[in-house]
Amino acid sequence: MRRNVFVLSILVLLLGLVITACQPELSVETDEPQVPEETEAPSEELSGQIQLAGSTTVQPLAEVLAEAFMAENPDVTIEVQGGGSSVGVTSAGEGTVAIGNASRNIKDSEFETFPDLQVFTIAFDGIAIVTNPDLELSSLSIDQVKAIFAGEITNFSDVGGPDAEIVVVSREEGSGTRAAFEELVMATGDEEAVITQDALLQQSNGQVRTTVSTTPNAMGYLSFGFLDESVNTVSIDGVEPSVVNVKNGTYPIFRPLNMLTNGDPDELSQSFLDFILSAEGQAIVAEEYITVTDEEETMDELSGQLQLAGSTTVQPLAEVLAEAFMAMYPDVTIEIQGGGSSVGVTSAGEGTVAIGNASRNIKDSEFETFPDLQVFTIAFDGIAIVTNPDLELSSLSIDQVKAIFAGEITNFSDVGGPDAEIVVVSREEGSGTRAAFEELVMATGNEEAVITEDALLQQSNGQVRTTVSTTPNTIGYLSFGFLDESISTVAIDGVDPSVANVKSGDYPIFRPLNMLTNGEPGGLAKAFLDFILSADGQAIVAEEYITVTD
Repeated sequence: MRRNVFVLSILVLLLGLVITACQPELSVETDEPQVPEETEAPSEELSGQIQLAGSTTVQPLAEVLAEAFMAENPDVTIEVQGGGSSVGVTSAGEGTVAIGNASRNIKDSEFETFPDLQVFTIAFDGIAIVTNPDLELSSLSIDQVKAIFAGEITNFSDVGGPDAEIVVVSREEGSGTRAAFEELVMATGDEEAVITQDALLQQSNGQVRTTVSTTPNAMGYLSFGFLDESVNTVSIDGVEPSVVNVKNGTYPIFRPLNMLTNGDPDELSQSFLDFILSAEGQAIVAEEYITVTDEEETMDELSGQLQLAGSTTVQPLAEVLAEAFMAMYPDVTIEIQGGGSSVGVTSAGEGTVAIGNASRNIKDSEFETFPDLQVFTIAFDGIAIVTNPDLELSSLSIDQVKAIFAGEITNFSDVGGPDAEIVVVSREEGSGTRAAFEELVMATGNEEAVITEDALLQQSNGQVRTTVSTTPNTIGYLSFGFLDESISTVAIDGVDPSVANVKSGDYPIFRPLNMLTNGEPGGLAKAFLDFILSADGQAIVAEEYITVTD
């Protein structure tokens, strides 16, 4: 039979040559007949049954994917059951189902029990912190979430909420959502914590949602796929739980959604998995979850809230930077409060704000109290010696400034000025400007001096400026960012206080402007800091301060 086919093929070929020889010469470009491209023969129609079991997080996604696959392959039936991720691992490993579902990483012990397990990550899922809809709790840090679920924080008033006892709602042992939450939240920091025994345990994400939505003062955690209007979500460090914020790397609590097979998948299971990982399947994934396909990360849709507090010197610069950042990302809100550098250090160290501001170097004692503090120098600031505008005092030495603020020189006539008693104006204890002034001026020379007790103490740079500008015979010190025509500046050893003179190294009194976080910044805080240290951010810094770039 094969010989007959071969002979027939030769005859057909010869006939074609004869016919071609009888044709007139044809133009190759226009008259040669176009041979249609080969197409693959259609594959045999798929048929059969696939059983899946496991994670209740993967279950609704698997059901939607199964419906789409069965619509294309009418002779295929796919049954999807829940049971939790541990059930998915065991069922796949023992071969009682074709595919197991797990919404967490597979444990080493599970690979030891089932060494032939094959893992297919089909999506990523975020885990949101949720509360009863009657609760208003805008943002928490990871440490605060950890302490709440460990039973260490038991009242919402301790985290900026109402005075109400917290009711913790959690998934049961063996749940993939719980395992991921324990890994991503409870195991962070220096010591791993366990979920409180007082937690109300639920058997599915749906039950968690129902319990939280109907129980006053309840808080739980929930897969993104189960979020709806029946519960409120809580931002993490000001970053809202959303697919966009997981994709751009700003939201920290997310985990893989896996499908498992015992060894290489059979033909029908492989076809289903190929469909899930195809463009069509990932388009379905993208409706509720995060795709596994490579996508360029974008910051275009950043959203959430950031709170900053601390140095009143850093505050006006931070406000200008925040305005520029919010103009780029309209769904971001940044709130900035003062309080002084010590407030900034403490607030950042305790995690009550995402970013603390300090206009001085951080003390060793502060690093001992808050060992996880991270310091980001965003600018340098000069400190000017200022006087009432009616005074004429062209230049002082550092030693003369030190003696004046120590109360050792009490009349301007002793330093080339008018015969008038000096009124010293200073910042309060704890101020970053004062700490920098004490370090750069009062601690120079052989002996450290302290600011006179007769000084008029002010709570901000703005108050110093107002007091000096309106009080006769006053002298004070002020951040460059607060200089204006209402006061006079004094040169140091003939060098005027200016950004140019700080950059040239001629002006001696300057200090760093720092932003602080409790541990490595994540989410929105990192995005804001990256902006500040970018060329655009430093261009804003350069308008009033000294940039950190070369």
